[in-house]
Amino acid sequence: MTRSRLLATTVTMSAALALLGTGPAQAAPLAPALDGAADGGRVIVVLGNQHSDLKLRAQSSQRTTTTRDDQQSVVADIKANGGSDITQLVSVNAVAAKLSTAEVNRLRANPAVREIVPDEAMPQDSPARVPQAKPAQLSPKLCPSDPAKPFLEPEALSVDKVETDKPGDTEQASKIATGKGVLVAIDGMNELAGNPNFVRPDGSHVVIDAPDPTEDDSDGEYYGDASSVAGQGLVTYDYSKELPFSGLPAGCTFRIKGVAPDASLVDTRLIDTPESAAGDIQFESQVVAGIDHAVVVEHADVISESYGYTPRPGRYSVFYAANDAAVAAGVTVVVSSGDSGVSGTVSSPATDPQVIAVGATNTLRLNAQAYGYDSWINNDITPLSSGGTAPNNRVVDLVAPGYGGMAACSPIGSDCPTNTLTEAFGGTSESCPLVAGAAADVIQAYADTHHGVKPTPALVKQILTGTAKDVGAPADQQGAGLLNVYAAVRAAQQAPGGVSDAPEAPALIPSPSQLDITANAGASAQTVSLYNASSAPTTVAGTYRELGTAKQFGSTVTEPVSAPDPSLPVPAYGATAASPITFTVPAGLDRLSVDMITPDPTNGTILSFTLVDPNGRLSQISYDYGTPPSGAAKFGSVPNLQHVEVAAPVAGSWTAKILWANGRAHLQSPPNVPGSYRGNISFRTMGQHYVTKKATDAVTIPAHSSVDVPLSVDMPTAPGDHPESVQFIAGNGARTSLPVQRRTLIPGAGGKFTTTITSTVGRQVGQVSTFNIDVPAGKKDLDVNFHTADASPDNVLTYYLIDPDGKVVTTDTSPTTTLQGTGSTQPTADAALVTANPKPGRWEIDVVLRLTVSGNEFTQQIAGTVGYDRSDAFAYNLPSGTVSAGRTVFFRVTNTTGIGRTLRLTSTAGDITFGTPIYLAAGSTSLFTGTFKPVAAPGTAVSGTVNVLSNTSVTNGSQTLAALPYGYTVGGTVNP
Repeated sequence: MTRSRLLATTVTMSAALALLGTGPAQAAPLAPALDGAADGGRVIVVLGNQHSDLKLRAQSSQRTTTTRDDQQSVVADIKANGGSDITQLVSVNAVAAKLSTAEVNRLRANPAVREIVPDEAMPQDSPARVPQAKPAQLSPKLCPSDPAKPFLEPEALSVDKVETDKPGDTEQASKIATGKGVLVAIDGMNELAGNPNFVRPDGSHVVIDAPDPTEDDSDGEYYGDASSVAGQGLVTYDYSKELPFSGLPAGCTFRIKGVAPDASLVDTRLIDTPESAAGDIQFESQVVAGIDHAVVVEHADVISESYGYTPRPGRYSVFYAANDAAVAAGVTVVVSSGDSGVSGTVSSPATDPQVIAVGATNTLRLNAQAYGYDSWINNDITPLSSGGTAPNNRVVDLVAPGYGGMAACSPIGSDCPTNTLTEAFGGTSESCPLVAGAAADVIQAYADTHHGVKPTPALVKQILTGTAKDVGAPADQQGAGLLNVYAAVRAAQQAPGGVSDAPEAPALIPSPSQLDITANAGASAQTVSLYNASSAPTTVAGTYRELGTAKQFGSTVTEPVSAPDPSLPVPAYGATAASPITFTVPAGLDRLSVDMITPDPTNGTILSFTLVDPNGRLSQISYDYGTPPSGAAKFGSVPNLQHVEVAAPVAGSWTAKILWANGRAHLQSPPNVPGSYRGNISFRTMGQHYVTKKATDAVTIPAHSSVDVPLSVDMPTAPGDHPESVQFIAGNGARTSLPVQRRTLIPGAGGKFTTTITSTVGRQVGQVSTFNIDVPAGKKDLDVNFHTADASPDNVLTYYLIDPDGKVVTTDTSPTTTLQGTGSTQPTADAALVTANPKPGRWEIDVVLRLTVSGNEFTQQIAGTVGYDRSDAFAYNLPSGTVSAGRTVFFRVTNTTGIGRTLRLTSTAGDITFGTPIYLAAGSTSLFTGTFKPVAAPGTAVSGTVNVLSNTSVTNGSQTLAALPYGYTVGGTVNP
């Protein structure tokens, strides 16, 4: 099912996201209504006092009572004025309801209200089905040699050192901890409580507190979550039936088990219908109410959230704040990073520093079986995994398998296959519950050796990240590395204050779990604390590691796309779309990147490629989430760009198979039907080497102790994000990889910056690149200009300028929607962000790719320039002194944006009226006239500002190019 649930709502993309304080909101004339909330509908009314001093779990009754008291006047007002669908929240002191516009405006005047935000809905995900194709017959050697000894699914259990069928393997976490005594909260659990794979041998149910413990009709997403955490492994399935299009023979058996089979599950969801069911909508307030229920009522230890919010700059999420309240209450919160690709796509609330953000790696046994490969390579970052640096300078914390594995399901469950009892499950929706199950194991292992005391969420996070295995991926893709549950539970046993007679298991646990640095170019002093879990002292050294410049090897290959004879059967992996491409990987590469572009202007072509290494091993499968356009839509979300990466690739001749396939491995569905595109594809290979240098001198850490290790982090000259890691290696064999996210500021005086768009999978959001600049005081205007070479209409970029308070000041897009003057026929790929009188402090600039690229280039360069005081607007005859009505005011305005714009003037005092807006080509000047007519009584002192406003390429968008203040005293008699 390779997908991660999406919540279509708002989320911060600004720096720190300091969301809600503990004291009452300061008095304001009117509380803000953000992002369309002023129009009414479903909204969340956020109150000023968040009562974060009252812990959500330990003081649940007091916090509930206190927030209900706060909310009483708001609820009464809503009921008295026709509001409906009222939901009162606790983790966030807020009330959700369906309100009229008038009621929103009324509540904005309530001094208890901090702000009102939309309560937006999750989109539904209903993949289209295609006609059935005849499967090929595959070899029995891809199955267990004895059907009575089924494979253990998912393969993640072996990769993450939870449990394995291999004899003699001693590194199995299941021999130490199984999540016993730990409560994990996940959406949709009540409706799957009766599934046979969630019933224990004694007949008790994994899911507790379900209203109907026999129910078995939940959503496919939820079955996957439950299977990953607490599948029992008691039901034997057959791949020949469960993967009906694979061609695997009968007797190819498997069982499904979770990372923490003895943990108990509770439902965080308070509505009965699964999200993928027809007509179902789940709102943000319902998600938050579910968190309230999990913490306040069920007293959960772990919350697993396999979903995220579509990023929207400059806005926090109420959901984000609810998670912080849960963490403060002692609950470990695990969140999937998203399924939007490896470059700058991490969704929120995975961006929250308090949660554990999880990306995804490959486990390719399942695909190798279905596609007929005898061997395969695991642990590369899966192409769908959302990675890169988030706008608040965070990267994922760690990764876990997310492509792919099997999960229990039900034919009557929404979004479950109707032809099987299981589903092919993957995406960061799999990775997240695997880590949540690991957290349950860590909590049990810690409690068993610490007199029943459970670890804090911060310690659980440090243990899981500190023991993760480096898989050779860049820090902004892997975080600390791959989940290692055995190492984590052993480290939990050896945490300070514990009593354990288990043998030594060397480990280094860093704090913090990642360094997120925003600073000017040059050296940045940092400190990391390293805990030595061993009972003997050890000496540790550290080395910085970052990827060097990517260089192409071999020639770019361009091939025509065709389709096979429609009478031929289509194999499970998809029909051949172009001739296989072979390329030779040189020896010694640390990282291989492979790209394929499809210049299809309709954005309707579903193509992917499969990589096979020189030893015949299945190595990577590219991923295309997008769907072709339908109905009146001009463009779909097919990305036109396929991108995969391989760590430490084997030297020699590789093969890329170009296929009519989306690469999503929904192996209960027929393979994709070949499409109609008959243009070309282009294919390119790139290689990189890691650059390393010394980070620390040798440091000796005593047994069961911590030592502060000083670091001098080099901030590169080029503005933007530069991820690296510190590889700490101890003399006793322990090692850990600490992510270091470096964001170099644009110089405060302004200057140039560049960003490169590298990939998109056509889901949720394209790549987001963020820059910061510390704007000095006293500037007349702040100007940011952008240029890129590609002005294709399906290559849309959106630009945001966000002030130090996290407010979006202005936006623009490219290509521009305004033709650039007389004789122009095409929009340009230029954009401009301008604001007058910028507030001093740290500003944010975001460059956001839509879901597609044109397919005309492998990567796209966007060049930006920041400057100040560029506006050219001069007023003649502005009112001053004592004046009466009747004068004409003149303004000479030059368009300094660099793009043809329509300009208009407005007066904040409402006493100057202006004529029709005027289009000005870039650099041109025009004279605007206004008629002055005071509206205040004679003798009144008036101050106002004439704002010079420009349109942007965003619908109804505008920006203030200049602000010209004036002041006067009204004289004579005001004309009627």
